[in-house]
Amino acid sequence: MAQKKAVSEELDALNSLKDLAQSYEEIAVIRMQKIRDSVLKTREFLSDLSDVFVDLKSSYQREVKELMIKIKEGDKSVLSTLQKNNKTLLVYLSSNGRLYGSVTQKTHKLFIEDLKKNKEEIEIIVLGRTGKEMYESSGMSIPFEFFEIPDTSVEIGQIKQLMKKFLQYQKVYVYYGKFSNVVNQTPISTSISGEDIFETEVPSVIPREDRFIFEPVLEKIYHFFETQIMANMFSQILLENQLARHSSRVNAMEEALIHIEEESKKLYQQRTRIKHLLQNKKQLETMSGVISLVEV
Repeated sequence: MAQKKAVSEELDALNSLKDLAQSYEEIAVIRMQKIRDSVLKTREFLSDLSDVFVDLKSSYQREVKELMIKIKEGDKSVLSTLQKNNKTLLVYLSSNGRLYGSVTQKTHKLFIEDLKKNKEEIEIIVLGRTGKEMYESSGMSIPFEFFEIPDTSVEIGQIKQLMKKFLQYQKVYVYYGKFSNVVNQTPISTSISGEDIFETEVPSVIPREDRFIFEPVLEKIYHFFETQIMANMFSQILLENQLARHSSRVNAMEEALIHIEEESKKLYQQRTRIKHLLQNKKQLETMSGVISLVEV
């Protein structure tokens, strides 16, 4: 009887896990459907817009260098937002919650691999409690700054706070999960400071031969890209990461449900065997009683 009770308790626990996994999956599907169209439509637009940003840094190196010289010389006429610390910032975007499937681990792995290869003067920002825990247990000794932002519904004030930080650096790269489809989510590093085209998974050097006349002046165009456009690209990244996480959770919960179903079948079979054993035992006991009466 004790064994039968233990099997029944395991089945009850599995059914509770099944209900929980189904709830997580349904919520993830609803959230994924809510933001998917917006993310996919905005992705191509920002990619093309960032191509112009790359032009500002590559095609017009002479103008940009003159601007940077003014900044280094302390020219007070140069906008403060264009004054940099000549360092590279790596931003690791994770989550606060768990059960987001493999995309979280894959992004962390990419981030750590790049840290080990990076020889530039870098600083690190980690966004999300899960990423903080994973980075602290990775064995890396590079100090980091931690920011906690919601997994969904990030407020504009929080983005502004991060943008003030980002604008201090010469280069800014963000590590996050990119949505490919419901089955595949790709860990990616992308520049939001004009080094590469936004969300290019395999960055490559593109010859820049076009020449433009900037109106009113290059400095103001630069200021626009380094404030408004960078903020929009980062907002898109937050949505991309949310979409990838929700898709990854759907896959993880689907795998969990399959595993729960397999374990449930085994337990049902075990319970049936125990039931038959108990029935056989009762029959044997009954037969033994009858035989004893006959003998008497």
